Amino acid sequence: MPSYRYLARDERGRAMSGTLEAATPEALADQLKQRGYLVTRTQEVRSAPRGGQAPAVLGWGRVGSEELALFNVQLATLIHVGIPLVTALRTLEAQTAHHRLRATIGRVATDVEGGRAFSEALATHPAVFSPLFISVIHAGEASGKLDDILTHLAEFHQRQVELRQQLATALTYPCLLLVFGIGIIGFLVTSIIPKFMDIFLDTGVPLPLPTLILHVISQALRHHWPWILGAAAAAGILIRQGLRSPAGRRRADAWLLGLPVAGSLCRYAVISRVARTLETLLSSGVPILQSLSIAAGTAGNVVMAEVVHAMEASARQGGTLAEPLKSSHAVPPMAAQMIAVGEASGTLDRMLQELADHYDQMVAYQLKRVMALVEPLFLVIMGGLVALIMASVLLPLFRLVNTIR
Repeated sequence: MPSYRYLARDERGRAMSGTLEAATPEALADQLKQRGYLVTRTQEVRSAPRGGQAPAVLGWGRVGSEELALFNVQLATLIHVGIPLVTALRTLEAQTAHHRLRATIGRVATDVEGGRAFSEALATHPAVFSPLFISVIHAGEASGKLDDILTHLAEFHQRQVELRQQLATALTYPCLLLVFGIGIIGFLVTSIIPKFMDIFLDTGVPLPLPTLILHVISQALRHHWPWILGAAAAAGILIRQGLRSPAGRRRADAWLLGLPVAGSLCRYAVISRVARTLETLLSSGVPILQSLSIAAGTAGNVVMAEVVHAMEASARQGGTLAEPLKSSHAVPPMAAQMIAVGEASGTLDRMLQELADHYDQMVAYQLKRVMALVEPLFLVIMGGLVALIMASVLLPLFRLVNTIR
């Protein structure tokens, strides 16, 4: 039986929408009429062909930051040139390649056509649109400057995507080195070393301690690998469960911030994200308490989120935002001083933008430092392990040659 997406109005004229199964559009209208609704529009929801991709209405496929940033930029452009909101949404629905995002845009457009506010239609899809996005859109609707708000929000998303891409690019090379090194060591230990060990054990050559340790590791990997994988999986599950608890997550985030070089990188990235979020919300007209609550949820670090919640509590009690920052060890004094100056001069949103730009530059500088340390460190560690393996093979081999002589 086919499914139909419909628009209808109740006895008081309020708009509503949804999806129902019915044999025909007329049968759908009869069903809704019995419930007290008058159908104004119907559209058949077609499923994907067999063997093809799953229907978008099932919600398959996570919508990433890049897709949302592109959607935001395109919507801002269409609204800025004077295209009506519903027409802009239908245009983006037709050209969006991501199945879940395309289905979500279609549902939002349908809700807006039915009389629902844009922010309310977005709020029905919390898995796709963040509270930051919804709050800023709501403020834009209230102020009548939706096009300017969308342009500002598009710039925010572009900066966030650029920051993530910088981090991903910086981590790609170390990860490749790690995978390549582990592969080489695993091949030597499981394939090459056992052949030499058989020769050494058959001839009775005394084995040095490094060779004995390598032999034990090789035997364990070859004969007990299911137990090793099971133990590693169990450890991973325990660590994951521990990180899901509030106390475990806080300890992990505090440990991450305390690392010598990577901790500073994480700290700068979080401060930039929080400052950028607050600046976007405040400049869009979102109230300060609501902005702080949303920024705490986007921090991505429990320790820094607690600092933002402390700022919210201080503002709620009539204090300043800078007071909790000055007493926190998680925030550099420079950030606290800049926010204090912004509050005193009434230019908090501009000062937050300056703060976010500064820490974006600090993230780029710290990434260069991390890469300058990580690459040679990986090479030294992997080279040392390979040298240790080769020495464990060559030492008894020399003893075997001397015995033969």
